[in-house]
Amino acid sequence: MHFSKREVAENHALLLERNAVLKRFGYDVEQGADFVLSKALPLLGRVLEIGTGKGRFLATLLRHVPLVTTVDLDAAEQRFARLNIAFKKPKGKASFVIADAASLPWNESAFDSVVSMNALHHMNDLPRVADELLRVVAAQGKIVLADLDEEGLAIIERVHLQEGRTHPRTKYCFEDLIKHFRAQGWSSVLSHGNCQVVLLACKRPTGADFEDGNR
Repeated sequence: MHFSKREVAENHALLLERNAVLKRFGYDVEQGADFVLSKALPLLGRVLEIGTGKGRFLATLLRHVPLVTTVDLDAAEQRFARLNIAFKKPKGKASFVIADAASLPWNESAFDSVVSMNALHHMNDLPRVADELLRVVAAQGKIVLADLDEEGLAIIERVHLQEGRTHPRTKYCFEDLIKHFRAQGWSSVLSHGNCQVVLLACKRPTGADFEDGNR
């Protein structure tokens, strides 16, 4: 997909403006992405991102991962993300797919890692999404699910309120996700920082000491 230099520059200006607004309210987008990435790496092999959004985290990922397949339901958001990647020009390449995370168009074990940042609170059927992630990730792979914590969500809601809008969200509990993964033989660790919660899940090997919990 070809974009004009003007489109790319205008899109980047909008992104910087939005990031500045969020930072004034207390959420640093770049620090959040870096924190999530610090918990996610290394990401080897075939990587799937759930929830492209505007491509903020995707651009961060592609500094370290050679190829990422990214899915989103919103074509307009993915266009914004494509423009963002066109401006950033990261080393890695992205493959953009319009798809529902609750019904992914890939066979079992199609990916070595699955990642997602700040998309979970937009998903209506998170248990079904979790099952899809478990289906498409390889047995020896990893799942990294990050979302805004309550402070981060409150910031987003205040920004939207100031703009005369609402921020729809589905309420869920990371502990329920941990239980869901545990039932399928996966162990999880939670990390907190920079307005983010990060769940790292790996298949539990026999005799492993990787335990569910916080750090």
